[in-house]
Amino acid sequence: MGYCGTQIAEGKSSIVNPHGFTLVELLVVIGILTLMMGVLLPALGQARRAARSLVGGHRQRQVILAVSLYAADHAGRYPESVATAAMLGRTWRWQEPRMLKACQPRAAGYRASVAAYLRPYLPKAAMLSCPSSPRPYPYLEEAWQAADQWDNPNTGFTDDSVLGSFCLYWNYVGHLSGRERPFRGPQTEEGRPGESCLLISDYFGFNHWRSPNAFGSCERLPGAEVTAETHEAAVHWFRAAATPPDRTAVALKLQAGFTDGHVETYRPADTAVLEVAEALDGTTAAFSGFGLGAGQFYIPRHAVPARP
Repeated sequence: MGYCGTQIAEGKSSIVNPHGFTLVELLVVIGILTLMMGVLLPALGQARRAARSLVGGHRQRQVILAVSLYAADHAGRYPESVATAAMLGRTWRWQEPRMLKACQPRAAGYRASVAAYLRPYLPKAAMLSCPSSPRPYPYLEEAWQAADQWDNPNTGFTDDSVLGSFCLYWNYVGHLSGRERPFRGPQTEEGRPGESCLLISDYFGFNHWRSPNAFGSCERLPGAEVTAETHEAAVHWFRAAATPPDRTAVALKLQAGFTDGHVETYRPADTAVLEVAEALDGTTAAFSGFGLGAGQFYIPRHAVPARP
């Protein structure tokens, strides 16, 4: 009995003690796990950013394909730009290139929404939303399906406009600040002298009326906040900046698509300044100081057309 009891007691001792952890061992394990998380989390963040970039590039290619199919059915001409608005005393004036639905069509025979031109070639509106945006316009799909008849249920207006997160440049006219000459987006697949080959890009700019004295972008800016939502516009990232702004110091990767079908990345340092045009021919810029107007838009520098 004494012998067996001793064996049992020793057996219990030999089973329990080797499987315990000391405080030092637990601290070592926690330290290793913390180190691994510190290594893995940045890698996961980079993987998510890379995935969003791939999705964004795919969406821009789908838009390029849609406008190319439209052109193929319309003698090589791209759709008209809807980045216009009716003004008192004038038929229309230019607005920012993110416009997906204008208040009214430019004139008889024109349409007020991108969807009125492209919905047969681009059935889902999600292709027009940057995946890196804080969130898409809440009624994006409904507005796309309604096209020119879109009526926002949260407003008393009958003519509601919609701003997206990508900039659309086919048949668009703007003003190249610093160069003091017009910017003309592509009108046809073949291209014409003085036209750009830029069709679509991420939004990146400065001093928009929704984020005065700040950089704004659909891609997440380091240290950025999110603009307030409005009835007409998707929210975007913004970060305060000095005046004049130094866009070359902004760490951001952007994407743009061109008439030949390719989508490429570019950096803020490789951009030119585009502003909404006051004159219909793009010879003068609209006033956008003191937090008024659409501010500046930064486009890839090599997308600036040569003088005709």
